Amino acid sequence: MQSMRFRTCVACCVFIALPVQAGSIREAFELASASDALILAAQQGKTDNTLRNARALTPEPPSLTISAANSLDQQLLPKQGAREYEVELGIPLWQWGQKERLQAQLQHAGDAEQSQLLLARWELAGAVREAVWAARIAQHEQALAQQKVILLQKTVDDLARQLKAGEVAPLDHNLANQALLEAQLQLAERTQQAGASVQHFQALVGEQTPLPDRAETLVADKAETFTPNAEVSRVGHPQRLLWQAQARLAQSQLAQAQFDTRDTPELAFSLTRERGDVAEAYQNRGRISLRIPFGSDGRTQARISSANLELITAQTGAQRAERQIGAQQQAATQALELAKQNVEFQRKNLQFANQAWNWQQRSYRAGQTSLSAYLMAQTAFLERSFAAQRAELELGLAHSRYLQTLGVLP
Repeated sequence: MQSMRFRTCVACCVFIALPVQAGSIREAFELASASDALILAAQQGKTDNTLRNARALTPEPPSLTISAANSLDQQLLPKQGAREYEVELGIPLWQWGQKERLQAQLQHAGDAEQSQLLLARWELAGAVREAVWAARIAQHEQALAQQKVILLQKTVDDLARQLKAGEVAPLDHNLANQALLEAQLQLAERTQQAGASVQHFQALVGEQTPLPDRAETLVADKAETFTPNAEVSRVGHPQRLLWQAQARLAQSQLAQAQFDTRDTPELAFSLTRERGDVAEAYQNRGRISLRIPFGSDGRTQARISSANLELITAQTGAQRAERQIGAQQQAATQALELAKQNVEFQRKNLQFANQAWNWQQRSYRAGQTSLSAYLMAQTAFLERSFAAQRAELELGLAHSRYLQTLGVLP
């Protein structure tokens, strides 16, 4: 009867090892990334404004110059003599292909910024996933420690009654009390760890947010579709997309440095009114001029070298990221398979643990096993009972880590 009560207690505790929770990891991630929509809108507005400026008729706003000239006497005071008034309108001109190159560069810059935000969201998703499973496993360990205290307290109470009746030795009662104190210390440690892990989770997501109670669905090669830009939202890992966007930006900067070797030319229209003497009438004179700046080899080569360095850095980073992504995905796949095998192993191990516990109880009742050995067997059976549920939690963690290596958001 005592054995049946113990197994019933253990079964109930395993069933309620984790607190009642609500929601999913996806919902928790949406709470943690609630401000990303504002950042995306601001970035999109920035890109639209810069592209609108690049599509203008002129690369820079026109300028208006107004000047006046007057003859001076020996004391440098104005006198009634020669005078000249001039108004000049300067209009900057696009160079051949400069407008298209600038628009391509700005578009790639916007893609790189959105890829950077996507990478930040992916890193946040990884932090949320790790925090969720760390908290759930910590709560599971807390429940195990709490159940140990409950069972040992029951054992101590039973031994106290048996000691009063003279059925057991005082040493047995002393050993049970020592085991109870150790279990209470372990419970205090596990409670502190569980509380710290939940606080870390709520620091990412928000206060009063319950822990998700469902594992993620395993989806192969799922693409992130957060950004509306087709170049960024295509299938790919966020790290890969960022390096690719930076490489395209560096290529556009290199093209601009190679072809735009001089400053912007300017077409000017001027109107002049002048007279040579106070008795003469004003004469009107118009003028059209074109200012063509010259380039400098030193300046051009410096810009080309800088853009070429950015391109080589992006291409090298993309190659390194590709190798790292492949290695991480392979390791995550192996860890997932191992977690599945561990679940099956723990289920079979629990069956053997039930048989061993039954034999251990019979041996203890027959006086063939000491109390210390009985308590160790009781703890081992309890831990194996909880190990099956921990294996399920570790399988959920392996699923989340596998999805993380694929670049999939919750």
